[in-house]
Amino acid sequence: MGTHHVVCLSGGKDSTAMALRLAEVEPRDYLFVCTPTGDELPEMIAHWNKLGRMLGREIQQVRPPFDLKELCHRNSALPNWRMRFCTRALKIIPYQAWIMEHLPAVSYVGLRADEEGRVGIEWDNEARLVTRYPLREWGWNKDDVLDYLDCRGVSIPVRTDCARCFYQTLHEWYSLYEKHPDIYADAEAQEAEYAHTFRSPQRDTWPADLKGLREQFESGRIPKQRKRGEGCRMCSM
Repeated sequence: MGTHHVVCLSGGKDSTAMALRLAEVEPRDYLFVCTPTGDELPEMIAHWNKLGRMLGREIQQVRPPFDLKELCHRNSALPNWRMRFCTRALKIIPYQAWIMEHLPAVSYVGLRADEEGRVGIEWDNEARLVTRYPLREWGWNKDDVLDYLDCRGVSIPVRTDCARCFYQTLHEWYSLYEKHPDIYADAEAQEAEYAHTFRSPQRDTWPADLKGLREQFESGRIPKQRKRGEGCRMCSM
């Protein structure tokens, strides 16, 4: 069996640019893979579908037989910065198991040239698994990525990670409440069920719980929009 060429495609700007450019400059029979948690927003699902059409190949979904909500039920808890069981159980472990079944392989990861401090996953079987970082090979930084996506007419969803996440900013919670009230209500119900909050208490002057946030939103209080850093690398695989 020949070597599989696996492109880790989160749908974020870096992996999107990498996948599209690879198809142009190094055309081959790629396997485009994403690791959904089952809690993605509709905009993200639509983006993956569009990329599949642009690449001429369906993006394979590598996922365990449970989603984020079921995982929370199994742990009787919500993920937080001290207990990030979500990323490992829903992304890292399933992907590691999947790629070990597709060896030998070359794994293409979208780390940029201006991200010197970031590293990919370290594998146990390096002899049959090679990791490449095309964006670094091309010397691409953030501006290069954005310029390329603009030339290809590709826009990235505002949110590429889970609909509910302890990393979210206040304005992202407000956006979820405003655009997807059903998902917000479900997250609020989860907090009541587990007697815990997605947001850390005393993080700011706003209520930590989603019920309290909703009441503030309903009163007309709207948080300022602030930029945040991208989520963890495996969350954007």
